[in-house]
Amino acid sequence: MERREQEKRKREKEKEKQRKSPAKRPKLPIGVIINTDKSRYEVLELLGAGGFGDVYKVRQVDEAGRGDDIFALKTETNTSGKILNRLKMEMTILQESESLPEEKRKHFIKMIDRGRTESFKFIVMQLVGTSVDKLQKQQPKKHFTFVLSLLTSIRLSTTIKLSLQTLEGIKDLHDLGYLHRDIKPQNFSIGLREKANIIYVLDFGISRRYIEKHSKAIRLPRKMVRFLGTIRFASRNCHYSREQCRRDDLESWVYMLIEFTEYASLPWSKIIDRDLVCKEKERLFAGTYTKHIASLPEEIHKILKYINELNFQNTPDYEYIMMMLKRAAARKHASITAKFDWEESESETHAAKQMISCDDKYKPRNEKSEGRKPTKIRPINVIINKVNHLEEQEQ
Repeated sequence: MERREQEKRKREKEKEKQRKSPAKRPKLPIGVIINTDKSRYEVLELLGAGGFGDVYKVRQVDEAGRGDDIFALKTETNTSGKILNRLKMEMTILQESESLPEEKRKHFIKMIDRGRTESFKFIVMQLVGTSVDKLQKQQPKKHFTFVLSLLTSIRLSTTIKLSLQTLEGIKDLHDLGYLHRDIKPQNFSIGLREKANIIYVLDFGISRRYIEKHSKAIRLPRKMVRFLGTIRFASRNCHYSREQCRRDDLESWVYMLIEFTEYASLPWSKIIDRDLVCKEKERLFAGTYTKHIASLPEEIHKILKYINELNFQNTPDYEYIMMMLKRAAARKHASITAKFDWEESESETHAAKQMISCDDKYKPRNEKSEGRKPTKIRPINVIINKVNHLEEQEQ
């Protein structure tokens, strides 16, 4: 029995490894120009690679190759197929978020342009900073401030402020009519420079509309839904192959909240087997707390209980959850107007100065002074620009 369990865990580990491994595909050469009907973009560097596409830093340029504005360009291979057409969903949500009032779209990045080449689709977006996950790993002992020390008597509990902003972003997405379905620290990032105090919600690749487009009625749940998301933060419904609802995003969010207080503090953080992870999640919502979780303010326990009691149709009371968070902050004598940990950190401030924001002036290297020949830029002609006319994706 034990041997069978070990083999099962090994298979799960291999599947997870394969899922996270970027597909073997050619990368865009540095210096290449991508044309759209609206503009031209020069590829500056590869920022990240995923299983379905890549993200590049690009510079908007004119016919002479001049330009100052810096953006992010996200690609998706054309061979992904309809079921993996994640970029279409991302583009749809970013477009629809533009219609929201200013206050309700502050956690969404701006989409600048879009297009398609013979081998990939792409969108051009506002460039953001470091992910919340990386920021946490850069903190001492890998967790954000939660209780006050004698040396930081006026510092905000970053955990509470982070939780409030990420919850606001989730609420705004729900109000738009969509579920995220992959809530985790890696999918939230801070803005650049003066926007380092704003948290952006990212990666809507596996999001799904939960209301009918015209009637606004909640869509009927499907009988079976394949596992989507990340094991560590996935909701129990995701484990059970059930249709997700707004409660499920909040369940993933509360796991993230617990992680903010102490890295790897979730009881299942080192477990790979999905079934065992799900059992630990059930134990958490049944009130079986670890020493660390039991030590959290009672308001956090009330949030856990409230989320657990929501059903498929319920509209969550986001204001109640926010009130509980603010009470928890008050209990710890924490200000919710103070700076984030990374804003206080000198090292983070220095790093932020090295980042290039959308408003920065890009200064190309003087290749002649470095003794190298200037790079020849080979244009890629866009053959289809109107990606938004593709048929609507269903997931």
